[in-house]
Amino acid sequence: MRLVRKHLRDLIALAAVAVIGILVGAYILSNQRFYAPSWVPVIGSDFVDYQAEFSTAQAFTAGQGQTVMIAGVNVGEIGAVHLDGGRARITLKIRKKYTPIYRDATALSRPKTGLNDMVVELNPGTAAAGRIASGGVIPISRTLPNVNPDEILAGLDVDTQRYLQLLLGAAGEGLDGNAGNLSATLKRFDPTARYMAQIGEQLIVRQRNIKRAVHNFRLIADALGDRNTQLAEFVGSSSEVFSVFAAQQADLRAALRLLPSALASTNTALASSQTLTSSLGPTLEALLPAANGLKDAQTGLQSLAADTTPVIENQLRPFVPKAAPTVTALRPAARDLATATPQLGQAVTVVNKLLNGLAYNPSGKNPDGTPKEGFLFWLAWANHATASMFASQDAMGPIRRGIVFGNCTTLQTLEVVGTANPVLGTIASLLNPPTSGEACPTGGR
Repeated sequence: MRLVRKHLRDLIALAAVAVIGILVGAYILSNQRFYAPSWVPVIGSDFVDYQAEFSTAQAFTAGQGQTVMIAGVNVGEIGAVHLDGGRARITLKIRKKYTPIYRDATALSRPKTGLNDMVVELNPGTAAAGRIASGGVIPISRTLPNVNPDEILAGLDVDTQRYLQLLLGAAGEGLDGNAGNLSATLKRFDPTARYMAQIGEQLIVRQRNIKRAVHNFRLIADALGDRNTQLAEFVGSSSEVFSVFAAQQADLRAALRLLPSALASTNTALASSQTLTSSLGPTLEALLPAANGLKDAQTGLQSLAADTTPVIENQLRPFVPKAAPTVTALRPAARDLATATPQLGQAVTVVNKLLNGLAYNPSGKNPDGTPKEGFLFWLAWANHATASMFASQDAMGPIRRGIVFGNCTTLQTLEVVGTANPVLGTIASLLNPPTSGEACPTGGR
């Protein structure tokens, strides 16, 4: 314990150095793209290995931090690089969360810097093509290597290379200080290039259509070659048909001359039908509720017919023959009543106004304080006074008897008046008086 106390400062210094060393080592490893195994919590990484074949793996070196990218996103790194059957095979270590990749995947090798710090640009493909298993290979037909400028220049002959050097030298002198103007000029070609790309796409579509048209034409030609006999018969029949048409050209001209008027009439009919159609739609919609209720109405009508059949058969049928004489006798009266009805209507209107005046009961009071009364109130007093009058001045009833009394002359006069005036004749018929012949059989009074 005394020894620990004696060297406590040394122990603290050693612990501080160890902590600093761990931090420095972690920083170095993080910048060296060190990945912890997948079993390490939090910081562990899990990779899936795939292979990609290239015609050349120039500038690819394992362990140099060269990456695999999908749409500009770092998804893994380059593993081993080896030769297999004369082709370069590069191991692509893809993080598991970015897998799987599919059989139609493509890979391009591209430099990230001017020093050929290479990356692999990967297109994972589509699910419809099916997955590539872990360790599977993207074939060389779906990969492209980086093309260096010296490879392009190496394909030129000596004279062309010399002329190119002269061109570049002269361009450098001519564009000295005009780089901005050249850049602006080149930017103006961007819309042209974009439209040219669209034209190229349409030309490709046109080429495909032409290929399809040629193929279809060949099929048609083959089919016609197999049916040359039928084709010859068709041509002969067509010639006969056209000959008939030629013989009927006068009739055809006449029909064509009539065609404009027929088309005008058709156009007018279509316009009228358009008006009918526009009106018919709302009308039919308005009739839908009635049509929907027609079923219930028909059901009710069937029930009504079933219930009224016994009444019609057992009651109305026997009643009709019995009522026929009475109806025949009522015809003259009905005819006279029809003539008198307009005047009776006016009379009923006047009587209605009279009755309204009699029934009216005014508001307010008389000067003596009694309430005002209408004509009906005083009509009772008039009846009472009339009864008193008859009682004192008509003891034997001559006035009342004279009201309903008539002699032979009166009856004959009533018949003459009824003949001359149909209205009065109808009223007299409704009174049902005896005829002069019945009341005065001997012609007396």
